[in-house]
Amino acid sequence: MKYLTVFFAVLILMNVGCASKKVELSPTDQQQLQSIQQGKYDSQSDKKLRDGVISEEELAKRNRDSMKYASLRDQKGSSQFKDILFEFDSYSINNEYFPQLNETGNWLKQNRNTTIIIEGHCDEKGTVEYNLALGQKRAESVKAYLIKSGVDAARIKTISYGKELPADPGHTEDAWARNRRASIKID
Repeated sequence: MKYLTVFFAVLILMNVGCASKKVELSPTDQQQLQSIQQGKYDSQSDKKLRDGVISEEELAKRNRDSMKYASLRDQKGSSQFKDILFEFDSYSINNEYFPQLNETGNWLKQNRNTTIIIEGHCDEKGTVEYNLALGQKRAESVKAYLIKSGVDAARIKTISYGKELPADPGHTEDAWARNRRASIKID
């Protein structure tokens, strides 16, 4: 009986006492993870690179071209729309943002050739997976509001960055409050 107790005690300590380890990613894996999080991952190019069909130079050129486009898009959309902020652990839009979203919807109805991307963001609390899901729900709730206000759904894309692109890198309640947001950018 004594050995059985010791066995279970060791088993419990192994399961409870093991700290999670941080996995180190290679630069290639980090770049791939970043492109997935930014919605720019191209599985065909990745497969072609692994199979030797596409050269690293061609892939780098494609990435540079994509980065230039993203930079231009960010410059165009950076001051156009204000962020929608959310409460902790919530994807419900606060009433104070409805007038702002109504203005955005009206602007989009007047500029019918414009498409947008709604980015969902979170604070640093919680796991990567949880924050990616929450960020997506935040982006989708803003999208749903704009669709109800008359904007064509085909003109709105959503993406979640979770906690990966904070607006404020601080570790305070104020910083976290600024990071719980949906950002609307011109595509």
